[in-house]
Amino acid sequence: MKPQLKPSGKQILLCALFGLVAVLGIYLDAVFPLLPAVFGFVWAAWGGICCAVSIAMAAAVLFACAGATQTLFALALFAPASLCIGYCLRHEKPYRTAAVGAAAALAAGYYCLFCLPSILAGDGPFAGMEATILAFADAFAEMGGQLAQAGTGDTVNTAVEMLRTMSLLAPEITCAAIACLSMGFGLFDVVLARRLAYAAKVQLKPMAPFPLWQLSKHYTVLSLLLLGTALVTLLLQLSNAGAVFVFAECVVFLPLMLMGVCFMDFLTRVLRGNGALRRVLFYACIVLLFPYSTIFLVILGLVDRISKFRRRFRARKREDEDPR
Repeated sequence: MKPQLKPSGKQILLCALFGLVAVLGIYLDAVFPLLPAVFGFVWAAWGGICCAVSIAMAAAVLFACAGATQTLFALALFAPASLCIGYCLRHEKPYRTAAVGAAAALAAGYYCLFCLPSILAGDGPFAGMEATILAFADAFAEMGGQLAQAGTGDTVNTAVEMLRTMSLLAPEITCAAIACLSMGFGLFDVVLARRLAYAAKVQLKPMAPFPLWQLSKHYTVLSLLLLGTALVTLLLQLSNAGAVFVFAECVVFLPLMLMGVCFMDFLTRVLRGNGALRRVLFYACIVLLFPYSTIFLVILGLVDRISKFRRRFRARKREDEDPR
């Protein structure tokens, strides 16, 4: 654990400038889930006081430019995740802990962003997503009416029907989006924050190379518990049980997909031959065969989880390298 240092005036001014980056989120929504990486780096490099200064400056400029409502939604999205990443990096907690904590904080923020407005309006939590999908369908329908006069509106009409059907799955789509976005940005923010700290020559605990990343030992138990709970909600036919089950599936299977990627990346490096070419071909196949490649990656992740191949390989290699 690193001691808390008193920040200098130059550091506080620099942190305030970092907070001004939040203004970009008004024009590009993808900026907000990336801010935890920046503010987490600030805490890791200069301490919690500087991180608080950055978040306070971000809140101030957002309030001045976008008003109180958008400021609250934005803070819900990036502030808790920033504090989680900064605390974990500063106090040298496991990077898995930082990624899981950031993902959970981002998931809560995305729920506020996607669902809270419709709840406050007196509708269900997923009414906003349903209205958004139907608005896209109406826009495509208007476009199809214009193209029908030219005899080219069949494709647009198919898209309209697809969107109207998707609106019935708004709860499942919302939960899948929350899970995927929060877990993806949570992991990326931790890696980016550490990279920024490394560039600033901040001493942090080492991170395992990507091919050697591992899930927590408690992952299996927690996954079974989560899937079991979601299955019970389905059997009891509770409200939005399908959405809960989709969320549980994403939370369980996305990490396994990541482990499948790590496993294949590991194999391309340890096997003889042109490993760089094999990696390029592997990642190209993942992209070209999507979404079918996701099933393959989940299976690979399960195989690696059960066999513990990478753990055994590393342990055997240490024994071979031990001169005793």
